[in-house]
Amino acid sequence: DGVQVIQGTPKVPLTETTLFLKLWRIKEGQQERTRATLFMVRPGLGDYVVKELIPDMELEPQAALDKTIAIAKRGDAKVVYLNADLARIPKPRGAVNA
Repeated sequence: DGVQVIQGTPKVPLTETTLFLKLWRIKEGQQERTRATLFMVRPGLGDYVVKELIPDMELEPQAALDKTIAIAKRGDAKVVYLNADLARIPKPRGAVNA
């Protein structure tokens, strides 16, 4: 569909707007539910600009992925990272290490 889905955390700094979908399962009694969050991350002046697009909500995995791809197509994101660790994204060039 023109959107690349990659599992895991990026190994190189981001150079364009990218979506990050996180899925996890929780068990409530005998039932398992899938939760999802979606973030948009883009390079900024010194660090990344992070915006939450979908807060923690219950979604089936395929529905969450379909929604993410639709959002990517409407925006300018060509890449979606699945279950990436946002805290471990390599810093953009020019960012000062703190």
